[in-house]
Amino acid sequence: MSEYEAGAVVAEGKTKTLRAVMGHGGLVLVENKPDITADDDPDKTRRFASKALYATETTCNVFELLAACGVPVSYQGRHSETVFVALKSNMWPVELVTRRVFDGSYLKRKPHMVPGPDGKLQRAHHLVVEFFLKTTGGKFGELVMPKYAIGKDAGKVIDDPFIVDHHADKWVLAHPKAPAWTPEAVDGAFPAISRQEIMASFSWLDDPITKIERIVRQVSYIIEKAWAILGVDWCDMKIEIDDQGRVSDVVDNDSWRIRQDGKQLDKQVFRDKGGDALAEVEAKYGLVARLSSRFGLPRQALVVARGSANDDMPKIPDMPGVEVVDLVRSGHKSTVKLLQDSERLYRDFPQGGVIIAAVGRSNGLGPTEASHSPWPVISFPATLKDFPDDAWSSLRCPSKSPNLTAWPVDNVIGAAMQILGQTNPAVYAMDRLDREGLDEYDTVV
Repeated sequence: MSEYEAGAVVAEGKTKTLRAVMGHGGLVLVENKPDITADDDPDKTRRFASKALYATETTCNVFELLAACGVPVSYQGRHSETVFVALKSNMWPVELVTRRVFDGSYLKRKPHMVPGPDGKLQRAHHLVVEFFLKTTGGKFGELVMPKYAIGKDAGKVIDDPFIVDHHADKWVLAHPKAPAWTPEAVDGAFPAISRQEIMASFSWLDDPITKIERIVRQVSYIIEKAWAILGVDWCDMKIEIDDQGRVSDVVDNDSWRIRQDGKQLDKQVFRDKGGDALAEVEAKYGLVARLSSRFGLPRQALVVARGSANDDMPKIPDMPGVEVVDLVRSGHKSTVKLLQDSERLYRDFPQGGVIIAAVGRSNGLGPTEASHSPWPVISFPATLKDFPDDAWSSLRCPSKSPNLTAWPVDNVIGAAMQILGQTNPAVYAMDRLDREGLDEYDTVV
């Protein structure tokens, strides 16, 4: 997209500049700066030359993964080393934060969730989603936030207050870094604002908060698994969306907390050490940019093996990166052809897959496949309801035939998705969106 010509500056922030695109009124060029910031304090801002390059590379890698997974994004493509092209967006004035482990400002607001005796951060069984109102200089329109009462920031106006319950009609604001029961948190009168007023630009959506939460969760699950595949632990992140429900702005190494072998790879070292750590910070940002270039979706197969065309074909959801293959072969009567067909699948899908043996009567197909296949095989005894004994042919298998059996069919599909999702961020996100939160496990105490 290098053919786009930059026009006038339309907006500028601490770490990026947005320019119009000549002849394309619906697009902007987002140029990253070499600046790195900490604690919203201009005096702590530093520069290193490669920051803009690494931020752009990481952001482009993230957005390309999200788009491949079906997430709506404003990102359109890379323009140059430090610039990418995006749809012109009206940004929603709320910062969206998700957490898998408890760290950062969360621990300041909930200090009882500190690491346990083993020193490890506590993990959220359910992904925690938090909303923060984006303010500038402690102001949101005509509203003015109170000042810090104590600590190193005493006297400064509080920015980006925490929204206590983003599902409520009135948004009650609170100190973003102090427990609710402390004088610091309640000092000064935080104004309350109408959720409906803030959500006015989302009037085209039914139940917009729920849908925004779903987008944020989907993004977080995708990034969580993408990093896990590379041996990196994802802890939390912040994202922003526009009034069309698209993930926008940037998502780079300033946007999350990630660790590898217990060592932080993100911005935290700069927050802790400031300018004295610039060389270390630059090395970490370069490593993250290189690692994120490996983000992507595998090419996998979900094989539905049926003994005959009379066996029902289960309904499979669309899954990015997964091709559904209908294989009709009898495990009893066409064993050699079945195994030959399977070998061709292993050749064509070297990144793997799952085989579902959807059969009735005696199941020779599933155990036979399981005895020879390098892929997991899940048998679905389709006639189980009317003929319960049919299950035994896929349960009592000979040694070295690791055939799995599940019933009913939605559990079969769910098991296949869990397996595929171990190496496919999009499928992992689909599975987590469907199942995480089914119980009432309370991590936010």
